[in-house]
Amino acid sequence: WTALTGFIREGARVVGVSLRDELSGERYELRCKLVINCAGPWAPKVAALADAEVKLRPAKGVHLVLDRRVGNTGLICNAVDGRQVFIIPHENTSFIGTTDDDYYGDPDRVDVSEDEIEYLLWAIESVWPEVRRARIVKTIAGLRPTLFERAKYEDDLTRDHRVIDHAKDGAPGLLTLAGGKLAAYRVMAEDTTDAACDLLNIKAPCRTRQT
Repeated sequence: WTALTGFIREGARVVGVSLRDELSGERYELRCKLVINCAGPWAPKVAALADAEVKLRPAKGVHLVLDRRVGNTGLICNAVDGRQVFIIPHENTSFIGTTDDDYYGDPDRVDVSEDEIEYLLWAIESVWPEVRRARIVKTIAGLRPTLFERAKYEDDLTRDHRVIDHAKDGAPGLLTLAGGKLAAYRVMAEDTTDAACDLLNIKAPCRTRQT
């Protein structure tokens, strides 16, 4: 795999990236007209390499995978704190999810705790008491790259996205896509591409909503 180690600058402008092959150790550079940072919860770390700022409030989400398909329909119920939790069939398994908690740790190390497992099981158990007869075969944890907001509960944070032009941070030539969620991937890509096209003076209509 390849790691980003820094940005190439001509004056203030970002004109490329410095990379390192993590298997061979080889270092090399790539030059381009524009760099787009789409690193999700790692976006602040990437932007910081260009002395630019991206403020996120990452939220941790956990899923449990059961060893059987417990039904053919999805079910939504309330957890002990009133949050909605679901169980849905997926192939020959069932997924239970999800948590939503502020995360301040290393985005490369997102572990699942016993408390999080119990939180999800208790929620499903309230409407389907036999859920514990199934065996948990896998846990999945990830971080939502939620936009920073102060004085809000995690569930109330916006799931909107934002395209940031870092010219305001003294790093023209660098854009960051921040926030958003998987279900909005197409419009996130469209807004980012539109911003890039504006900077590159490319005039062409977006067609992905039709195709």
